[in-house]
Amino acid sequence: MILPLAGIFSIFVRNAQKPGLIKDPYIYKPDSIMLDMEDAVAENQKDAARFSLYHALKTINYRVCERVVRINGLDSPYWKEDIRCSVAGGCDSIRIPKTESAQDVQLVEREIISAEKEFGLPEGSVLIMAAVESARGVMKALDICESSERLFGIALSGGDYTKDLQTHITGTGIELMGARQNG
Repeated sequence: MILPLAGIFSIFVRNAQKPGLIKDPYIYKPDSIMLDMEDAVAENQKDAARFSLYHALKTINYRVCERVVRINGLDSPYWKEDIRCSVAGGCDSIRIPKTESAQDVQLVEREIISAEKEFGLPEGSVLIMAAVESARGVMKALDICESSERLFGIALSGGDYTKDLQTHITGTGIELMGARQNG
């Protein structure tokens, strides 16, 4: 496993459903590769994306890049199978979208533990990153950060956050200042 946040400065995000896009990103030498199962994948392509994701994780040598999988939201019917597939494939960490509470992190952690047992991995093999995308998530940031020993990072997703605030991205970042100061 790659140690998270040991100098992570770049994350290369790729649509997990497109094998041509996920086979070579390590050549750009990012610190981390995020294979996206959520927004980048069409609703009717989730199973195909999971198939591509599993085979990429199993067969592609991403070298020293951390392998992160952004699962589907906890409000979808897909996230549990995303976790099983990601853990079976050997990902380093799971990124939870739209995290709004400590309970969200703990729910995902329970599924990861179950998958680690199912696939014979030591407990604690797969880490967690939480993406905060709403005002509620920002207000619960401390609880989220303290929710699990596996949690190694929290990220503010500006696009969805500004939608939640019913504002728009200005280009200056002023719309994100309150969230940055709260966290």
